[in-house]
Amino acid sequence: PLTGLRNRRYLQQTIDKEIANILRDYSSPQKEKLSELLFLMIDLDFFKKVNDTYGHLAGDQVLIQLAEILNDLCRESDTIVRWGGEEFLITAHSLGSEGSSVFAERIRSAVAAHPFLLPEGQILNLSCSIGFAVFPFLTQAPRLLNWEQVVNLADEALYMAKNSGRNTWIGISSSSKTISAEMKLHHDLQSLLNHGYARILK
Repeated sequence: PLTGLRNRRYLQQTIDKEIANILRDYSSPQKEKLSELLFLMIDLDFFKKVNDTYGHLAGDQVLIQLAEILNDLCRESDTIVRWGGEEFLITAHSLGSEGSSVFAERIRSAVAAHPFLLPEGQILNLSCSIGFAVFPFLTQAPRLLNWEQVVNLADEALYMAKNSGRNTWIGISSSSKTISAEMKLHHDLQSLLNHGYARILK
């Protein structure tokens, strides 16, 4: 109710149909342009400090304004989900690695440039950190990772962005070395990176 956005339950109720449509594309030899689904996680930097310093009403106003920024940047076909707290998830179709990077930077720069107005009239300059990954993770093996595992990769990329100084974005994609049989043995991001089965976009 606060932001007017969808919630995690909505995504869980609707995502299976979207994923099934994508997998159907990959099973059709006649399909020329294969669809992808970007999962992009956004987290406001130092949001707890806003609540602690200015109160929860101020924090609510910041979240409402962030939702407005995201609505302005997203297409009608995109879905914005309040994932929890100050964390948001966007799903977007067919942007590719380059388009996903451009989209992530547009969001990062828009948040950094926005003057967040608080109820008492104060203006805050805030930033966000972003992580993203695309389903299917490996186009040659579209069922290799399910959508929840791709979201987990996006979430791990988000925390890599946080640990890299915040106010930045990091994407995770497959690499030329990605082998579907070997991928199943490595479930955490650091292991995938160490073996060259995933690469960082930044």
